[in-house]
Amino acid sequence: MKGRWTIGAQLSTSHSSRDALDLDRMVQIVDGVRAAIDLDLLVVGFREAPEIFREFCGPRRPVDEVFLWYNLLSDIDGMEDSDLVVNWRGEPSRGWGGWTKKNAEVQETFRFVCPNNPAPRGKTLRRLRELLGRYGFAGVFLDKLRFPSPANGLDELLSCFCDHCRRVARATDLDLDEVAKVLERRAVNLDSAAAPRGGHCHESWLEAIAAGNPLLSRFLRFRAASIARVVEEAAEEAGRLGRKVALDLFSPCLAPLVGQDYRRLSRHCAWAKPMTYRLARGPAGLRLEIPALVEGVVRRFAVDEARVLEWAIQHVKAFDAAMLGETRASAVPLPFMREEIETAIRAMNPVPVYFGLELVSQPGVIDVEPRQVREMVSAGRAANAEGLIMSWDLMHAPMDGVRALAAAIQSRPH
Repeated sequence: MKGRWTIGAQLSTSHSSRDALDLDRMVQIVDGVRAAIDLDLLVVGFREAPEIFREFCGPRRPVDEVFLWYNLLSDIDGMEDSDLVVNWRGEPSRGWGGWTKKNAEVQETFRFVCPNNPAPRGKTLRRLRELLGRYGFAGVFLDKLRFPSPANGLDELLSCFCDHCRRVARATDLDLDEVAKVLERRAVNLDSAAAPRGGHCHESWLEAIAAGNPLLSRFLRFRAASIARVVEEAAEEAGRLGRKVALDLFSPCLAPLVGQDYRRLSRHCAWAKPMTYRLARGPAGLRLEIPALVEGVVRRFAVDEARVLEWAIQHVKAFDAAMLGETRASAVPLPFMREEIETAIRAMNPVPVYFGLELVSQPGVIDVEPRQVREMVSAGRAANAEGLIMSWDLMHAPMDGVRALAAAIQSRPH
């Protein structure tokens, strides 16, 4: 167990209606949390709100380090249909429609732009430079630095096949037409990725599949390189202005699937937050993403769910026979979450990892209980994390959860 944890929190300007974003109320909420918890970091954004931004990163800022919360590749300013990733069928990103059904106040579509398309890449980097130049944030917290996730559907997950990606891929001798044929023929071989006696021969389950499917392996490396390249460009923009960079990353079990290579990305950040969300039925929440992945594989590759689960038990650490049922019914099991935090710490070393702890109530998506807050603090302790980020919005954080977190932090050994 390390010494004092670094504790951060996210304050969203995009998960509430504009009328609810009253500056005085937001300051009161942050002050109320600070009365219970000694905050080190605050992440504010991502919809620009000049009065709020100036207050929280100006002389009266509530903590020393306030980061701009910034969407790098989804819901960017000036986004057009021609900017979007394209699946192997030639269809553009449709996003995740769950917010529309569950909470119309939320300003997120989860439609993703292509990191290899110069137009959206230029838009997002210029906008980042503009915001960092306009406000005195200590740094930028990059979110949505990825391709679509299982929540968007398996075809959209396996993007992108636009003309820009085809051109960049050709330069590495990768033919995306051939990759599309593999997906169309459902020609992904699970049997060739069997683990040896003792199991877990590969660093991740996805590497195990890729090892038996060389073209798919090259496609995954191409996607990871595409994400790393645009993150590097964003980090250079921030660095030129003397600002720090932090990363909001998918939990390790799914990060490579959305194009996030922890080790490669660790070169460009001061700290990272894996989204170790075990309760939320929303994008990045493993309670939504893991079942969506299983169901997508069953449909696209015509495999029985029992076969998928048998394979996962062999290849995914801490995945047991009860895992999927528990995840669907209530929450991702805690042993799995501890493994996720430990994996993130190993992969990002020596960059500090502050795991994402769900502390938000949004109808139809998540209602967190104090007991669950305490359980995740225990998982983070056991994994030897260096801190945590209260995710993903103090505006919707129930105070009984905040008090539970305060008590759990204060009770830890020093």
